[in-house]
Amino acid sequence: MTGLTWSELIYVGLNHEKADEYKADKVAEYAHALFDEREVYVVVGRHDSHLALLDDALKGVSTWLKTTDVLLCNWSFTKAMKFYKIGVMNYGEKVS
Repeated sequence: MTGLTWSELIYVGLNHEKADEYKADKVAEYAHALFDEREVYVVVGRHDSHLALLDDALKGVSTWLKTTDVLLCNWSFTKAMKFYKIGVMNYGEKVS
């Protein structure tokens, strides 16, 4: 997404057979500080996107990260969180 100012990468861990270290509380803290809305767009890979409640989307992130990158954005696409399947994330927002 262009036009957003992005944070540095933040390690959030992964949940899979070799590691059980996903930091769900840390991710939720960042998400609730960033997003004002209860609903966000969830983009999973290149061909799957849908609207979801923020808390439901956050519950799915660790599962989706096993196979693909994940993007959460607000309705106006001015705030977003990007999760990478290597266990890091960053967040950004449009600065006017």
